[in-house]
Amino acid sequence: MVFYNVHTHRLRSHEVAIVQAVDAPLNQFHSSGIHPWFADSALLPALEIALEHPACKALGEVGLDRLKGPSMEIQQSVLEEQLCLAAKHHKPVIFHIVQAWEAFYALQNAHQVTPWILHGFNQPKQFPRLLETPVYLSIGPSALSNPAMHPLLTKIPLKRLLLETDDKDEEIQWVYQRFCSLAGFDLAVLSQQIEQNFLAIFGP
Repeated sequence: MVFYNVHTHRLRSHEVAIVQAVDAPLNQFHSSGIHPWFADSALLPALEIALEHPACKALGEVGLDRLKGPSMEIQQSVLEEQLCLAAKHHKPVIFHIVQAWEAFYALQNAHQVTPWILHGFNQPKQFPRLLETPVYLSIGPSALSNPAMHPLLTKIPLKRLLLETDDKDEEIQWVYQRFCSLAGFDLAVLSQQIEQNFLAIFGP
């Protein structure tokens, strides 16, 4: 059984993973992007070169964060430029969104042309509205440790579900097993669906 990890900062040998570029060997599948915390030091020409690397499978993580980083105006401007690059290079986008949901939905209406993934999704209040969008929801240890998220796990459309470890110590296999335990899913069935979703987004 193969375990797919859509977003991690810690590469492990027994999984297929998209690693944040700064933590990845050059030829490992990875994502490249300007995190909202560092939007005021954006190097967009360098990012475009990075996106052209064959092992770069996604733009990310990118997004908006009202609690940390430069002004929302700077974050949004840099994000919009990155979304244009994602469209140009046909890259899926991995998002970090903190208390900026209305801006996210507005950007989605204007810019989504490739698959969008909300990494580390752990926001029960946003769940009903997100179900109305085509966004993929990536679940990791934080959501699995949040009792408010547990009733929602069975309501995520399986074709829009991904799993991740982010920067946590847990193994991706634990994330799969914990999700199955909480949601009452068969591990083999879940694994097959996550594989299909992963390959549909990133290719073989």
